[in-house]
Amino acid sequence: MKSLLSLLLVGSVFLSSCGVQNVKEPEYRDIREIRMIEFGVLQSTAGVDLVYYNPNNFGVQVSEARGDVYIDNQFLGHLGLNQSVEVNKRSEFVLPATIKLDMIGAVKNQRELYKKKEVLLRIEGLARIKKGGFTRDVPIRYESMQNIEKFRSLIAK
Repeated sequence: MKSLLSLLLVGSVFLSSCGVQNVKEPEYRDIREIRMIEFGVLQSTAGVDLVYYNPNNFGVQVSEARGDVYIDNQFLGHLGLNQSVEVNKRSEFVLPATIKLDMIGAVKNQRELYKKKEVLLRIEGLARIKKGGFTRDVPIRYESMQNIEKFRSLIAK
């Protein structure tokens, strides 16, 4: 019994050091299909498809993702994942996410955003990945200039 326990412990340490430990961050590629799901006075819900690339030599399952979205360093809302997503090795994948929009902040900054053609989009958060029974949180960080046209439907209501 003692040797079986030792073998399981050594095996689990070996698997965790080989697999999920050496995970590279996913690379942001694009935002597709921004759509308003529910409009509210204080908070609205928008759907967005985030396209990422998996640079790792192995596939994983993204079971959860959460974070914050900023436009020109102004808080836009909280990001969450709608469903689990299977990610193949070295391939692009789409995260169907929802954003809970802070409508007070969006209305307050609406005039400034209409004057611009591009805005600084920043996403900060964590994604929970699973591989072979092991789970790990991987940071999601993205910051880049984006065409404001993609976001006008979210702030123009």
